[in-house]
Amino acid sequence: MTETDLKQIEKQLGFTVPDYYRATMLNYPFGADSFADDCMLPNRPDRVIELVGVDSHFDGIEQPFFVGTDGGEEWYFVDSSKPDSGVFVFQLETGKHQTLSPSWSAYLDHIRAVDAEGAADEAAELERKRNKKWWQFWI
Repeated sequence: MTETDLKQIEKQLGFTVPDYYRATMLNYPFGADSFADDCMLPNRPDRVIELVGVDSHFDGIEQPFFVGTDGGEEWYFVDSSKPDSGVFVFQLETGKHQTLSPSWSAYLDHIRAVDAEGAADEAAELERKRNKKWWQFWI
């Protein structure tokens, strides 16, 4: 993401993105085809802007900024009014939120763990396919 992309996001939001978010996005730490890029921390302004439309009035959160999703019913956000905000998870189904990670760096570590788990699952699936018996057509 570029500084111009971040300015476009800020224009849609009506406020400045947090410094830690800006620094991460200008030096994006995840692969282009990763689950992180697709959902948990999209690296495209159009995907981030799509997240702006969610009802975002939460007790104790002054300025929610949605940074990603789990690809389903959970959306992740920070309180952009705080320079050291943790990351929260908002349950679309229940309308409730709770802390997911105590800090931005912990959230990035969480994303790395999710990406690693996905990569391990893909490798295991390939291994199962390579080692299946001739009569195992359902694997």
